[in-house]
Amino acid sequence: MTSGEALSLAGRVALVTGASRGLGRALALAFGAAGATVACAARSGDQVEETAARVREAGGQARAVPLDVTRGEQIVTAVAAVTQALGPIDILVNNAGMVIEKKTVEMTDDEWEGMLSTNLTSMFRCCRAVAPSMIARGRGKIVNIGSMWGRLGVPRHAAYCVSKAGVDALTRCLAIEWARHNIQVNCLAPGYLATDFSRDKMAEPRIRDLILSKIPARRLAEPDEMGPLAVYLASPASDFMTGQTVYIDGGETASW
Repeated sequence: MTSGEALSLAGRVALVTGASRGLGRALALAFGAAGATVACAARSGDQVEETAARVREAGGQARAVPLDVTRGEQIVTAVAAVTQALGPIDILVNNAGMVIEKKTVEMTDDEWEGMLSTNLTSMFRCCRAVAPSMIARGRGKIVNIGSMWGRLGVPRHAAYCVSKAGVDALTRCLAIEWARHNIQVNCLAPGYLATDFSRDKMAEPRIRDLILSKIPARRLAEPDEMGPLAVYLASPASDFMTGQTVYIDGGETASW
C-alpha cells in the first residue's frame, strides 16, 4: 500500500457531528477531499446544509443530517438514517461541543449538566450507536475531539475542562475494549483555534497578548490545520494507533 492509498478515505462513510461551522466544517471538508462520503450532522439546519454544499462544491460527496447530540433518541435515529441513505458508518468524528465561561460558584446545576451532556455524554452515545455495526464488520475509526484544556486547569472553565478530560478517558477505555474488533479510537486535542469564540476574546488587546504569550508558536491555529491529522486518524495509515490523545496546540501543553 502506498502512502497515498494509506491516507485515502475513498469508499468510507464518515459521520461528523457539530459540522455546521468552525472546526466541524473544516473536518467535514477535509474528509470529503480525502474521498469519504460525509454525513454532516448538527442541529442548525441552514448552516449544516451549507457545509454539505461546500463539500459537494469541492468535488466530494455529502449529506446534511439534523441532529441534536444531547438527545439520545436523535442519535439513534440519525445513525439509522445515515446507514440507510449512505451505507454503514465507517468513521465517526465526535466534534459537537460547547463552552461556558463562568465562575464555578456561580455555575448552576443545569449549566454543569448541560456541558457534560453536550461535550461528553453525547460522545458516549454516538460511539455506542455506531459500534455494533463496526464490530460486526470488523473495522471502524472513531476520532473524538478533545482539547488541551482536558489536561490543563483553567479558571472559570471547570465544567469544560472536566468534560474534555472525560473525553480522554472515554477514548482510552473504548480503544482497549474494541481493539480486538479492529476499531481504533483516538482523540485529537486542539489548542486555541481561530473560531468565533476565540476571535471575540482576541479582540481585546490585553487578553490577546495574554493568550499568545502562553503559546510558543505565538499564534492561533486555523481550523483547517486540524484536517490532515483527523484524516490520518480515520485512515488505514493509523491502523496500529489507538487510545491516544494527540495535541495540536502550538506547543502550549509541552511548556507546562
